[in-house]
Amino acid sequence: MRTENSLKKKLSLGETVFGTWSALGSPPVMNCIAKSGMDFIITDMEHSTVSLETVEAQLYYTEIEDCTLIVRLGEVDELAILHALDLGAKAIMISHVSTKEDAIRVVNATKYMPEGDRGLSPFTRNHGYSDDNIREKMAYANTQIFVGILVEGEEGINNLEEICRTPGLDMVYLGIYDISQAVGEPGDVQHPKVKKVLKDCVDKINGEGLIAGSVARSPEYMKLLIDSGFRFVSYKNDTSVVYDSFMTARKMFDQQIIGSK
Repeated sequence: MRTENSLKKKLSLGETVFGTWSALGSPPVMNCIAKSGMDFIITDMEHSTVSLETVEAQLYYTEIEDCTLIVRLGEVDELAILHALDLGAKAIMISHVSTKEDAIRVVNATKYMPEGDRGLSPFTRNHGYSDDNIREKMAYANTQIFVGILVEGEEGINNLEEICRTPGLDMVYLGIYDISQAVGEPGDVQHPKVKKVLKDCVDKINGEGLIAGSVARSPEYMKLLIDSGFRFVSYKNDTSVVYDSFMTARKMFDQQIIGSK
C-alpha cells in the first residue's frame, strides 16, 4: 500500500506535530478528533480495551482525514507489532523500553530485511493484498514506518543515551507521570526535579537526531515542552477531554440555576 506517512514527512521537514491519545476505542469519535486537524492520534492498547479489530476500523476513520494513527502497545511483543503493521498501521509506539536490547527488538520487528526481521505476508492490507512488486513494497514500507518507544522508568532514563543510538528509531516518548514516580514525586509533573529530568532527557534525545515526545495537560505545560525542545506533543486523551468539557458544562448549568433563583 504505497501511501506516504504524513506524520513522518512533517517531522522530516522540521515541523512540530500535535495530537492526542485515545482510550475510548470508538472509530467515529476518532474520526471527529482527526477532523479537528490533529497530526496524530495514539490508540492505547495498553490502558484500554481496544482490540485489533477496533484498530483496523480506526485506521480507516483517521486516514481519511490525513491523520496518522499510532498504535501503542504495552510491551515489546514481536507478534503484536506484526499484527498492527499488517493491518496497515504506519506508526507504532512501544512501552516499557528500558535497554538498548529492547529498542533493537522493536526496530527488528518493524523493519523488513535487511534492516530488521519483520515477518512477511504479501496478502495483507499493508501490501495491497498482492505479492506484485513485493520487494519494492517492502523497501518502501521500511522508509514509511514511524518507530516510537516510551521510556518511563529509572532504568530507561539511565540507559537513554544507548537507547537513542539504536538505528531505525524515530522517536523517544517520555512518560512524565512515570518519571515523576522515578524521582520520588509521584503525580507532580510540575515539580522542579521532574522538569530537570525532562530537560536532560530531551537534550540527549535531540543530540542523537531523534524526535522527543511527551504529553501536556495544560497550555502552560504544552509551552514548557515546546520550549524544552519537544517536537512531538500530545494533549491529554479523549476520555479526559470529554470529561473536562461536560464537567465545565455542568458547572455552567449549575451557576445559571443558582443565578436564576
